[in-house]
Amino acid sequence: MTRTRLTLIAAAVAAIGSGTAGMAVQSASAATARPASGATLTLASVKVASGTTNKAHKLIVNSKGLAVYLLTGDSPSHPLCKGNCLTYWPAVTTTSSKPTLGAGITGKIGVWKHNKINQVTLNGHPLYTFAQDSKGAALGQGVKSFGGVWYVMQPSGTPMAKSKSSTGGGSGW
Repeated sequence: MTRTRLTLIAAAVAAIGSGTAGMAVQSASAATARPASGATLTLASVKVASGTTNKAHKLIVNSKGLAVYLLTGDSPSHPLCKGNCLTYWPAVTTTSSKPTLGAGITGKIGVWKHNKINQVTLNGHPLYTFAQDSKGAALGQGVKSFGGVWYVMQPSGTPMAKSKSSTGGGSGW
């Protein structure tokens, strides 16, 4: 695992454990304060940190170019990511009742209305970004937290399978 990824994950876990949000709160607030009006999900090349590798993949991103994730076991009928979780894993939101999928992405897009937000779903799964990510870089792949494992989303509308060197547990699929 790269030293940078370990440092970022350790900082996020420490912030979660101590109740301090630091940089993650600022990032999350910025990400959730202004939802994208059209919430079009598109494809982009994103470097995914997984174990000791940092390889680029074509993945689903939000309007700001941030990789989109799902949490295994999470659904509108059984939400796992709520409260403090949304500080570190901001929901992908929209003001549109009909968000769209960009070229090359398959699956059924929808909107889950809850807690005064309109969260984008893909194939019934609520979508999130990771507060420690930046445009073109995904550090949350395989992270185990908040009752599940976080996976970036592929153009097929499915999560990227965990790699052998991932820090995450079972996929739940």
